[in-house]
Amino acid sequence: MQVGDNFVLNVLAEENYKPLMKHFLKRFPPGGDRFAGIKTYPANNNCPILAEALAYIECEVVSRMDCGDHWVIYSLVHSGRVADVNALTAVHHRKLGNHY
Repeated sequence: MQVGDNFVLNVLAEENYKPLMKHFLKRFPPGGDRFAGIKTYPANNNCPILAEALAYIECEVVSRMDCGDHWVIYSLVHSGRVADVNALTAVHHRKLGNHY
């Protein structure tokens, strides 16, 4: 993610996040389509919105900060939508700090 890049942050619902989480945690070949077999539709910024997402946020990378073994990405939100205001968002807790 570089300054000026666009992305969509998809928020998953508590009751159905595990299949999508497992799909995106698996290894993909270089250049492989991570969204193959996943129902999506394009956001205004042409990034994929997951059809099963509870909500989504369209963002643009404004800056990034090197924090050693990861980057902190600061982004500007351009748009978004919540599909169901009564649903609970998924929260995934890692068992260990270095393994999902």
